[in-house]
Amino acid sequence: MKVMFDTNIYISFIRNHTHAAQLQQRGSVKYLSAIALMELWAGAKTKKAERLIHQLQKPYKDAARIVTLNPEHYITIGHFLSDLPPEYRNLCKKAGFLNDVQIAMTAISIGATLYTENATHFDIIRSGIKPLKVEYLMA
Repeated sequence: MKVMFDTNIYISFIRNHTHAAQLQQRGSVKYLSAIALMELWAGAKTKKAERLIHQLQKPYKDAARIVTLNPEHYITIGHFLSDLPPEYRNLCKKAGFLNDVQIAMTAISIGATLYTENATHFDIIRSGIKPLKVEYLMA
């Protein structure tokens, strides 16, 4: 089973070892979204944080399991954003939501189940991008 983790899962693990069972689960092949990796590096404000992110990314990088998007994925994302109901249009202006849409698309692109703590964003995303397989974890 292919799995991918949203940025918030890694952050919770780094801060207080939450979700260790899912991150260390045997029998699954883990992938890292390049968007989640970007968010993690953007939040690394100390040398210690930089070391942690470097350690986190290394096995994914070594195994060539960092997932990027292609132009067709961005076209699909653009259609999804243009079709959002009016009550969600303001989300298009928020980097966090746009990043979550891209993270969802990276999971879809390889057929992975995405683990996240963010039910609000991913319920909206799943309503418009049907193939998304998502599991919600509590913080």
